[in-house]
Amino acid sequence: MRRKKMKTTLLNQSWLRLVLICAAMQFMALASSSAQASLPAQSSASVQAVPSALSQIAFTASMAPVATLTAVKNSPATAPADASAAASPAPRPSWKDGDYISGDWDGLRTSLMRHGVSPFVYWTGLSSGNPLGGEHQGHMTAVDDFYMGVNIDPGKFSGWHNATVTISGVNRDGRGLTNQYIAPGLPTAYNSQQCVGGQSLFFYELVLKQLLDEGKITLKAGRFSASDDLNASPIYSYYLNNGIDGDIRNILFDTQSSAYPFSTWAGLAKFKPNDKFLFQAGVYQTWDNIFQSYTNGTDWTIHPDDGVIYMEQAAWTPMLFKKSVASQPGGAQTVGLPGHYWLGSTYTPWKGFETFREQLHLYYRPHATPVKVGDSYGFYAHADQMVHQKYPGSTQGLTLWAASAYYPQQSISVVPFQVNTGAIYKGLWQKRPEDRTIFGLIYGKYSRDYAHMIRHENHGNLTKDRWNPRYELVLEGGHRFQLSRFAFFQPDIQWDVRPGGVGSIPNAIVAGAEAGVTF
Repeated sequence: MRRKKMKTTLLNQSWLRLVLICAAMQFMALASSSAQASLPAQSSASVQAVPSALSQIAFTASMAPVATLTAVKNSPATAPADASAAASPAPRPSWKDGDYISGDWDGLRTSLMRHGVSPFVYWTGLSSGNPLGGEHQGHMTAVDDFYMGVNIDPGKFSGWHNATVTISGVNRDGRGLTNQYIAPGLPTAYNSQQCVGGQSLFFYELVLKQLLDEGKITLKAGRFSASDDLNASPIYSYYLNNGIDGDIRNILFDTQSSAYPFSTWAGLAKFKPNDKFLFQAGVYQTWDNIFQSYTNGTDWTIHPDDGVIYMEQAAWTPMLFKKSVASQPGGAQTVGLPGHYWLGSTYTPWKGFETFREQLHLYYRPHATPVKVGDSYGFYAHADQMVHQKYPGSTQGLTLWAASAYYPQQSISVVPFQVNTGAIYKGLWQKRPEDRTIFGLIYGKYSRDYAHMIRHENHGNLTKDRWNPRYELVLEGGHRFQLSRFAFFQPDIQWDVRPGGVGSIPNAIVAGAEAGVTF
């Protein structure tokens, strides 16, 4: 009885976090609207300044350089030239229509940006439970992710133009539902919560980006991850399962490729000859413990036995079924159905992979010297196409998408083949034009060598497919309520078929919700 009561309490607390966050955001939006409608202009400005003062103190102390702050305080944006300017300040958008929950900090944020300093903080929280199925049914966990940092534009205070320096960090908390309760002890390919992985505080980015030839060429160097630029789509962010919202699993694990929040030393070049084509090529550091979190992203050493990964990608962004429509004032514009397509490949000569048969050999002989191999390679592809618009040129409508990757080396690839597909409808409800309704499917085929290793580690038990990883299938559906430009809430449900790829674990229903805020 006590254990059941504790489990129920944890469940209520996890959901309570999301409910309170969303309720607070809605209440603040309504309060702001009411206050501005009923109070004089001066009082309304005071209402907006309440959260701004706290944010201004925090960001001024931690992010803005002293020299920039001095310039900001003396700039025309914050110090009017005369009394008439002070008496009639320029109108600003209301808090609820802005991009940040903390507002403009009474003009300080805008002034910082004008002087080349753009701080950012994003928070994502996710709570999920498995009411049916899984190894241990009826549990719930909550996880979250803070991504914070600053973009610096040196062209605003020096002669160095078309460059950006990014410094950022990540903090992740919470325990994952899938690896704790649905498929514990198995390296399942697909985690139901995309915020799981590296639950710690990380130094993430230290990046210099330089634009050349009027923006046609971009050079990027420093510490970042491959998933920041390659095989990445905004579409993926509308899903909660990290088999979609994150790198395709075989790209990530079968090559030891870096991904958020694990950064490495890297270099990337982009060439965009026009609006339709983009070519990218990057080189990334890799090593045995690329996904470790105990150094918190501060181990910047390049070891003698480290390797590199080469990645290339070619993208095409067409506008299909073009037509000319009238535009204001008195002109015409060409519109159509936008799409995004790309092909990519990865290759690493790094000899740091233990074959599954070698891992099985070490399982029985733990003191033996491991033999490692290299030359991992594979290919990936993505396609998304808008197939229906509410009206010509609208961003509302239906988009279909698919992504896949193939890594043919059965001896080192956990999931040699994976395919994802889905659909997103923006503005399904007329009164909620920014909402998105999503459906997704993930299918991953496990390698025969990996399955052989799992069977033997479990004493060759093949009864009723109990320890024979073959494939894993996940279906996901949800609806994202865009509460404002800076906040969303998304209920979601997933059906995980053969968690971990084995037949011993009951298929699991995962119900949960995600919330996000831009500070």
